Amino acid sequence: MKLYRLLLQLFPARFREEYEAPMERLFSDEYRDATGFWSRTRLWFRAIEDVVVSAPQQRLNELMLDLTHATRIYRKHLFTTMLALAALALAIGASTGVFSVLSALLLRSLPFSRPEELTRLWLPPVSALSGHATFSDWHRHSTYLANAAALSPSEMNLTGEREAFRIKVAETSANFSELLGTNPVVGRTFAPDEDIPGHNEVAVISYGLWQQRFGGTPEIAGSVLHLNGARFTIIGVAPSAFDFPGKTAIWLPTVFDFEKVPHRGALFIETIGRLKPGVTVPMAQQMFDAEVRRIPERIRSLGPGEPGAQNRPRLESLQNHLAGTVRQATWVLAGMTLLVLLTACGNVAQLLLSRTTTERRQELAVRAALGASRSRLLQQLITEATFLTVLGATLGLLVAYWTAKIASAVAPAQIAAQEYTVLDWRVLGFAAALAVAIGIIFGVFPALFVSHLQPNARAIQRRHANGIAGTKTARAGLVAVQAALTLCLLTSAFALGLTFLRLMKVDLGFQTANTVTLNVSLQGTARNGSAEWQYYRDALKRLRSIPGVISAGGTSYLPLADNVLHGWRHQDGLWPDSGGRYD
Repeated sequence: MKLYRLLLQLFPARFREEYEAPMERLFSDEYRDATGFWSRTRLWFRAIEDVVVSAPQQRLNELMLDLTHATRIYRKHLFTTMLALAALALAIGASTGVFSVLSALLLRSLPFSRPEELTRLWLPPVSALSGHATFSDWHRHSTYLANAAALSPSEMNLTGEREAFRIKVAETSANFSELLGTNPVVGRTFAPDEDIPGHNEVAVISYGLWQQRFGGTPEIAGSVLHLNGARFTIIGVAPSAFDFPGKTAIWLPTVFDFEKVPHRGALFIETIGRLKPGVTVPMAQQMFDAEVRRIPERIRSLGPGEPGAQNRPRLESLQNHLAGTVRQATWVLAGMTLLVLLTACGNVAQLLLSRTTTERRQELAVRAALGASRSRLLQQLITEATFLTVLGATLGLLVAYWTAKIASAVAPAQIAAQEYTVLDWRVLGFAAALAVAIGIIFGVFPALFVSHLQPNARAIQRRHANGIAGTKTARAGLVAVQAALTLCLLTSAFALGLTFLRLMKVDLGFQTANTVTLNVSLQGTARNGSAEWQYYRDALKRLRSIPGVISAGGTSYLPLADNVLHGWRHQDGLWPDSGGRYD
């Protein structure tokens, strides 16, 4: 019978109050009349089946009654309900939007095989510039790397029978796809010897380029691409979610053949590696640092405050590298939105507590006098609060969408797998869990102060003549918490605003008013040598002849731009930005 009573707990409180005792007596009589093991086993199966079928239906019926009652109550106090919904929508929406960024950067898995083993090596002891044989020998004998690949991202001119345009290209070593564990949807990836000069006239294209440029034809293998005047044969199509690095559209195995595709300006060579089994990122960092220190001529002695110290050789997880500095800013923003969420929760809790202990006191007393149990009253209050927070969370998804759009505009994700979106099961689950958790808390908290309701309405009215015991202390505590959180928010906002104003007043050493910039790249064109310099001279001459332009000049890097080559030697040449000033 104890087991059967536990099964009956699956029914709602109101149903149990009316039918629990008769159902127990009926089951007891049937159990006593049943003789033999199989008869009693069939009885238990029928009982379990009845509970499994009937309990959800009864729960749903009671939920609909509670929601109907909650709708009438909120409609009666429409203004305060709208204020509560607005506060919850902003708080839950902002929290969900920030969580979507955290999910994209830190929680969502990268579209690679065992991404936790992947690392990015900045200025490794052996670079791809050393040649194919040297680079391969280095990572084969590494104590911490199972494999390593080199890549060089850039932009090239895609020409051919259709309209030409600039496209993102990554030149890689042949083991690039093998290292990441990605398999093409059409064709194949690079063979082991196809990054050796003379064997590297092949290319893998992205899924998007396959659809847009070639109409998704299955016979894509064998088609020809023309990049920067060089001819490549397409051998495969990458998966739809794969665009590493930097939303690349074409991959070429030419990283060791610098003559195949003409380059001018700085040539960026990156190295990614996969750790050996059992080697963690901190362990690999120590091994990497020790290996670098054994080759002193490979690095410069840079102190923490010296130019170029930020470019010291280092090893980090690929996930952290792709998250970049946005990760730290997102954690700070998450802390701020948590304060906003707590403040909004305090406001709504104060509203619900006030209504429960004042306006609804008589209603709850009458319901208790008519036989409503404490669990039934608690269920009603939790349903009302959860209904309110779910509505707030639904409206908050719009706020979350705008938050994610702003974050994407300020700091766009490096690859498609990191796009900030609220249409993700983690983000939607976070919003739903937040709404339900807040709703339950909002429902339970006011119910704590009606837990002494008795069936006698007159006794209840006397007990509540001067207000429910403890509510004054609880409301004072809520006000104190709200004041503290609001003070933290105001102080943080004031400090952030003051810092921003001070940054705006910092003397940069140059004038930014009425100054515009224009980015120009001749990479992949027929202009080289003297023809390249002549182009820049002609461009600057034309800029200076425009009415209203006071002066115009050219530079490889704009002031305060992120120059990753600062403090390090690089190949001769320019990839200039042009700037001008006008009236």
